[in-house]
Amino acid sequence: MNEISDDGPVLGSRFIPRFEAILLLFGLFVGYKTFVVDRNVGAAIMIGAAIPAAIMTVRFIRLRRALGTATLQMRDQDTVLPLGWSGTATYLRPLRGGATVRSIEARLQCEEHVQRGSGQYHREWWEVVVDEPLAPQSAPMMEQVRVTIPIKIPAAGPATFFIHRHEINWWVRLHLTMDGCPNTRSSFKLLVMPAVVER
Repeated sequence: MNEISDDGPVLGSRFIPRFEAILLLFGLFVGYKTFVVDRNVGAAIMIGAAIPAAIMTVRFIRLRRALGTATLQMRDQDTVLPLGWSGTATYLRPLRGGATVRSIEARLQCEEHVQRGSGQYHREWWEVVVDEPLAPQSAPMMEQVRVTIPIKIPAAGPATFFIHRHEINWWVRLHLTMDGCPNTRSSFKLLVMPAVVER
């Protein structure tokens, strides 16, 4: 069985933890400088900057206690998928501490990522060029999320592509609405190659 690992992000957007880390560092720096002049104001700035990071940490701990590591399972012969491929994948994730899944949304997406420039002129762009809803089928289970996902790669879609600063990737992305723990997301990268034409 071919198992694809989860690229997350488990707590929503990847940019939120980065923003909170920058806010924490900036707040600690400004708070420390202010603390020398006015202890009350400096302490308030440092505490205020630490609150979002603390909330995110608590949510992450709760989520990790309630959910195990997710995997997407496919047949061994489905390691590389040709354009136009059709088949199924199985999403597996352990549940703990009474956590349950309320709903699951799944999408097949093809994403283009382009980088240009360097240093202060460095820029990055992401664009989703294919975005299709999937129809996940889940079976009720007490200690595990098990979801069967029918997938069809569009025959006209671009293949997986990578050169310096330019890449195209296919993803299966899931959004799980939870009871008993924070909501979570999973992302699994698929390797899609051009279809073989028989003559």
